[in-house]
Amino acid sequence: MTSSTTSAPLRETQVNAGAEFDSSEGGLALPAHFGDAAREYTAARQSSALLDRSAFGRLRITGADGLDLLNRLSTNKLIDLQPGHGAGTVLTTNKGRIIDLLVVANLGEELLVITSPGTQDKVVEWIDLYTFGEDIAVEDATQSAALLSVVGPQAAEVLGDAVAGLDLFDSTDVELGSRPLRVIRTDALGIAGYDLVVPAEHAANVWLDLADRGAVPIGELAAETVRVEQGVPRFGRELGEDYNPLEAGLLPFISFDKGCYIGQEVVVRLNTYRKVQKRLMGIVLDEEMPDHDALVEANGGQVGFLTSVVDSPAMGRPLALAFVRTAHAEAGLAVEVPSGSRAVSGVTLELPASAGTE
Repeated sequence: MTSSTTSAPLRETQVNAGAEFDSSEGGLALPAHFGDAAREYTAARQSSALLDRSAFGRLRITGADGLDLLNRLSTNKLIDLQPGHGAGTVLTTNKGRIIDLLVVANLGEELLVITSPGTQDKVVEWIDLYTFGEDIAVEDATQSAALLSVVGPQAAEVLGDAVAGLDLFDSTDVELGSRPLRVIRTDALGIAGYDLVVPAEHAANVWLDLADRGAVPIGELAAETVRVEQGVPRFGRELGEDYNPLEAGLLPFISFDKGCYIGQEVVVRLNTYRKVQKRLMGIVLDEEMPDHDALVEANGGQVGFLTSVVDSPAMGRPLALAFVRTAHAEAGLAVEVPSGSRAVSGVTLELPASAGTE
């Protein structure tokens, strides 16, 4: 069962905070902004921000063989994860294509798996397909809780000393307004970020508590801008079965010495023989915002295509993510992006993007 069409535990609270809803993700209505997207962006970049990530799927996995099975299905080494630790990993098809990018957190008594919005059913089906008598049970917990994220350079201060020093994907317990909650560091937007899985009945109060501690509520417009500037791929744009994990810049989530997993032979061959055909890059554009799926041209020929476009405060101009053919995937390449009756000029750059990198 997928998520409902509205974020029931939080919608009234977010409306009262000025939220405007004009977008959805994974079947869940999400705030586009809270009245001032520029202020929200600044909060994420300079202080702390509060983001509703409830559209992302959450799976509870129990049973003695859960970690071993996920280890055998995905790209990263998970088998040695101790309670309180976690990892990012990629489920790939037999052809080495991306099914989803997952966060796996060992909570001790169970595993928590965070999926992309709307992909939890597909992930469960993939796990079921390769389950042959293992001691494992998978429960879709997406609708029973909210997923709130505190992001920004002061995010840890909002949550307190318990999260100080948490490594990426590690987790710990915090107490917020006398409520014990598990916090996982996910850096979901490519900046410091901590996810809290909050039972639905407590979601509104926890949201208000975090806002009272100084976390500024932000919507999808600000979050998307930070994501693109940081070069973080998103399912349906830069992630999916059209791409392999090497093209999408997911090398940190691939172990080349862990043993077999589904799709391993293809991924290893692409890496060993340098057969990756395209690479995810940034393109800073002059003035106009082209369509997010527009083509990219250079030296008279097509060299790639855009996947996401935002108006970037860091660059002072539009910024796009794009897949660029490997032969052309170098910073400083002058490109053109057809947009209507004209072509928008741009320059490729490495990610994350910041002023002065073009």
